[in-house]
Amino acid sequence: MSDSTAEDPRRLRVRAGLGFVQVLRPALYALLVLSALFTFWAGGDIAGKALPRWAQSVAPTIFGLFLVVFAVYRFALVRARRYPAATGLFQVGLGALIWVLLLPGTRQKIAPPRGGDEVGALLSAADPRVRALAAEVAGYRRDGARYAPALIDKLRDADAHVRERAHASLVRLAGTDAGTSEVEWRALAKQRGWIQ
Repeated sequence: MSDSTAEDPRRLRVRAGLGFVQVLRPALYALLVLSALFTFWAGGDIAGKALPRWAQSVAPTIFGLFLVVFAVYRFALVRARRYPAATGLFQVGLGALIWVLLLPGTRQKIAPPRGGDEVGALLSAADPRVRALAAEVAGYRRDGARYAPALIDKLRDADAHVRERAHASLVRLAGTDAGTSEVEWRALAKQRGWIQ
């Protein structure tokens, strides 16, 4: 008799907790849909109009709220033994990873802003083949003179192919050969107004 009366308050608390959890379900769907909409909206222009800067931080904020509510929901189900603990932890962890990927800084590292010129970034790539190709491409650009400081720096690159391509591009841009010396190329670049 005493065992059944001791369990009744616990069962009532579990039922009350699960009832509260059921109320969270619509909020979860609403937050998830809102975060998806803001994620797609912050991805680029809409009808040719640039989006405000704050739009990039709305999606991770809403998804963060979703994640907190979702974690409360899942852990309440796990505590009531209505959901496997390992699956609940995995889902919350996966949600945390997605939240990190939604952060504006992370998105820019994964996918750099569109429309930018990648040659400047590729000139400092870790792979010497990429640096050599970028040095060659810079020499064919219409506004290739803006890469002159980086190309001059590549004249002392550790890789011989990068040095050769940088030299060939500088010759192409200048219309003359100032040799392989970085000092001579800097002097010519100052004369041409490519560097200060």
